[in-house]
Amino acid sequence: MSGPYKKLRIGYSSGSARMVNERAIDSSWVRYIAQHAELVPIPPLAFYRLFGGSVERFVREWPESLQRMSDGLLELCNHYEVKTLYLNIPVLAPYLFMGRAAGGIDLGFLLIAHSVASEHWLRQWLGIAPFLSERDVLLCSTPSSKEALCRISPRYRLAKVIPLAIERRDWREIEEALGRRNGRKLLSIGRLEDVKNIEMLLRMFSALLGVLPDASLTVAGVYTGRDKAQIESYEALITALVATLELEQHVMFANAVEGEEKEALFSESDLLVNFSTDPGETFGYNLLEAKAWGVPAVCVGWNGFRDVVNGGEDGLLVPCEWDGPNPVVDEHQALKAVLSLLMDDGLRMRMSRQAAASAGRYDNRDIFPAIVREVELAAGSPISEEEPMNVVATMGQSLTQLGKRYRLECLGQLPFLEQSLLRIVTSPSDTPLTEWMPLVKPIASHYAGRSAYAEH
Repeated sequence: MSGPYKKLRIGYSSGSARMVNERAIDSSWVRYIAQHAELVPIPPLAFYRLFGGSVERFVREWPESLQRMSDGLLELCNHYEVKTLYLNIPVLAPYLFMGRAAGGIDLGFLLIAHSVASEHWLRQWLGIAPFLSERDVLLCSTPSSKEALCRISPRYRLAKVIPLAIERRDWREIEEALGRRNGRKLLSIGRLEDVKNIEMLLRMFSALLGVLPDASLTVAGVYTGRDKAQIESYEALITALVATLELEQHVMFANAVEGEEKEALFSESDLLVNFSTDPGETFGYNLLEAKAWGVPAVCVGWNGFRDVVNGGEDGLLVPCEWDGPNPVVDEHQALKAVLSLLMDDGLRMRMSRQAAASAGRYDNRDIFPAIVREVELAAGSPISEEEPMNVVATMGQSLTQLGKRYRLECLGQLPFLEQSLLRIVTSPSDTPLTEWMPLVKPIASHYAGRSAYAEH
């Protein structure tokens, strides 16, 4: 770039995310933003050295570890000459916020709210809230995600609603893919866990085979969960259900897919199906990947899904209600929606082309300049605290003691309301899903929507 303008320098961890879905977003995100800012790669080990090698050691040696980490953070930023850090190691985010506050460091953070109401991330957002400042850019992909954050703390009014982005495919490539499709291939892609309702997907598909016996379903993703026992239990449940429903010849489990293998799956699929009611769901990046290939989606009217899929235009939304303790998806309407698209070639082709066209709303060439502008504005904001905050005292208080920093009327059902903030952030997230959903309902009940798909 010519002239006196100097690109904004943003430091980030040069490592690779552990989860496939996180890598899918982060790798493209880094590539896109590098076109508009000067990205400064920092080895992941440099971040973990701030913690004495691990977060566990940092917590074990608290509060002495806080000052060491704060001093190290300042040294790291000076060494790499950055005043903005993109926090693409999410697990470190709350502690880096603490370190900055403890030292009053002239530093801004850029981070994405990939998850809000899962137990793990709710604990993290509770820990971050007291330290979020005007120097930071917290990105929410959808308005409903920001609303959930604001039900945690009024401080999250600072969050910016900017969606995730995609690289659009050439129209000729999309038309060629449409010509190869046979109207019978369903795709589900993402984590395999109880929050994703894979068992409901299999029941729906079993019923669908009674009408379209030549249909096929590819389920791409790895089993995930809180621990090995939960993962093995859910995998056993799904394996048994496949056998009971006699789906072995019709359902393929593709494990994790990346790169060309994933692109091939999207290019050959007629529909993407996503029945997730994950409390951590904020956007549904696979819905966006499907759009880029002109693949319409049938998905639950849940959180960000409703923002990405235009019901009746480029996909169909399945009604979901949350009147009781847990969300309930209308399985009959799910089957009806999928059948309506598979059995109507004209409707499916129209929605396919509309899906590809609507991907333009998420073109990285438009979205990332907006993100960089927000970071530049934040970089010019003054540090709000005139002197370093007493982080140790803050982290030693409970949510009720911290009072106006939180929306206590939305947090009253949480079992850790009277625990110290440090304990909340550092304790394991092991509440079973069926028990967690009622607890988090005051924060995320608006995620469920009853909007049925349009009749055709």
